[in-house]
Amino acid sequence: MRYLLLLLLLFLAGCATSDRRYFIFDLPDTGSMEPAFSGGDLMFLDTNFPYEDLKLDDVVAYYDKRYNMSRGVIHRIIGKAPNNQWIMKGDNNVTKDKYFLRKDTYTGKLTRVDFK
Repeated sequence: MRYLLLLLLLFLAGCATSDRRYFIFDLPDTGSMEPAFSGGDLMFLDTNFPYEDLKLDDVVAYYDKRYNMSRGVIHRIIGKAPNNQWIMKGDNNVTKDKYFLRKDTYTGKLTRVDFK
């Protein structure tokens, strides 16, 4: 029931704000973003947020085929990389992500979280 109401509210918000599109991502239980976010939290991503406006410490979603994953990754921007790319890392991970965030792999910026 909670998800149905959430989807209805999201649909109505989308109708009222046609300049923004949102995507809901159910965070998998990998532990990579703990303690800030945990598996089962609902992440609201602004898929229209411009890549050029991203900055350090933003939490974003991206999908890179080289990870060979069925879902994307939600991690934090921790640094600048060459060629207008970003260095990414999960808050609870020891090492940074293997691949940089690029404009063509960027999905959206985290704008809201509904904690489980």
